[in-house]
Amino acid sequence: MDTIGQGRPGTPVGFRWPEESVVIEALTRTVSPEQIEAVLANHGGKKRRIRRLPLVAVIWLVICFGVWGRDNIPTIWRRLGGTLRALFAALDDRRPPVKSAFSQARQRLGAAPMRRLFRLTARPMASKSTVGAFYKGMRTRAIDGVHLDVVDTPANAAAFGRPSTTRNGQAVAGGYPQVLVVYLCETGTHAIQDLVIRPCNSGEKRPARWLLSQVPAGDLLLWDSGFYSHKLLADAMDRGVQVLGPVPAGVVLRPIQRLSDGSYLAKTYPTQYARQKDRDGRIVRVVEYTFDDPARTGHGERHRLVTTLLDEKAYPARELICLYHERWEIAIANDEVKTHQLARVVDLRSRTPGGVRQEIYGVLLAYNAVRGLMHEAALAEQIDPRRLSFLDSLRIIRDTVTDLRNAPTEQLPVLYRGMLKLIGQCRLPPRDGRINPRVIKRKMSKWLKKRRHHYRPPQPRKPFEQAVVMLI
Repeated sequence: MDTIGQGRPGTPVGFRWPEESVVIEALTRTVSPEQIEAVLANHGGKKRRIRRLPLVAVIWLVICFGVWGRDNIPTIWRRLGGTLRALFAALDDRRPPVKSAFSQARQRLGAAPMRRLFRLTARPMASKSTVGAFYKGMRTRAIDGVHLDVVDTPANAAAFGRPSTTRNGQAVAGGYPQVLVVYLCETGTHAIQDLVIRPCNSGEKRPARWLLSQVPAGDLLLWDSGFYSHKLLADAMDRGVQVLGPVPAGVVLRPIQRLSDGSYLAKTYPTQYARQKDRDGRIVRVVEYTFDDPARTGHGERHRLVTTLLDEKAYPARELICLYHERWEIAIANDEVKTHQLARVVDLRSRTPGGVRQEIYGVLLAYNAVRGLMHEAALAEQIDPRRLSFLDSLRIIRDTVTDLRNAPTEQLPVLYRGMLKLIGQCRLPPRDGRINPRVIKRKMSKWLKKRRHHYRPPQPRKPFEQAVVMLI
């Protein structure tokens, strides 16, 4: 526990703590002060000007966007420094930084240091002792994409675009610009390993090729049908990465050998011409199934999984069907980020494209830090990390941050162990496979859609009281 935090003894009124000591002790097992210093050394060297908002503090501020997603920046800054510290500062008649100072500090930092810090800290969390993180010795990972709403500014709209649809035969642009984040996730811990940020209307397959290059040989990659392509499958096989996932309905897979468990071997081809000439084909195993439970989503439908695990004795078809549904763990991770971690009407708060990218890395750094604590707690309890509640864990961390900020150094290891114990008590009931239909409750609104001419409406010419007219 000697890696936890930079606590300090009780402080009299008038004592000024060094601003560079800003740190979130609860998260330093995943994001250490040494890693932040290493990133900043490459960013600006050791001759960085000492400011009221030093870059170390700004990095922690951006990470804390993913801890207190709904709070405004001054509130997050106060919590980052510690409530006790804020009280002493107020008694010393010191005022917190103004709003523009935070914006300027974030612009000084930029997105590149946050990206480097994310890649420096992102790593597989699961060990051989982690329950549920491996299948037959293979670490399971998944690729998926998520769209995040961003603040409606001209710069964000130009950089990331808007989603579009049709209504009454006419194209209609979405209300908010969106950014697409495609990422690689360790399914057993939900830890995010790498990510690619793209405009919202970009495809997901090209980022998936980059993410595939980050998967070590021998791991098992799960993906959705939208990621399937012969090229991506061939790239995975060439890299020694095992694959399991569904294929679109239009993909032709003719059986060439029936296997004892009901699955069969087939060939995939890059083009129809290659299929006709039987050139450049790759042998895969196909598992077809349906559900006979009328209450289950997908009942009566034909489902096809393709895998590079060809041995039906070592990898039975029924096991692979159940294993594939662990891919929904990455969909749960999407919900954890958007619904619980951010919990905002507009997912991201930044008004510039650079700020959006910076914020994404900060939020996911915080997500990995929370997941790291949950994994540590699960190891102590000898349970699957996915049996712990992300929301309850996040609440415990939020409540504990201030206590760790204000505590003397010698108390930090004890408080840290208590936090892990609390997190380990936040159990979820066992989960079944996905059973809910993919529907939303509200799709339309009675209110008019906000348009460009609504952003700068005419301003009132009279004070409110003078504009009141009584009706007889």
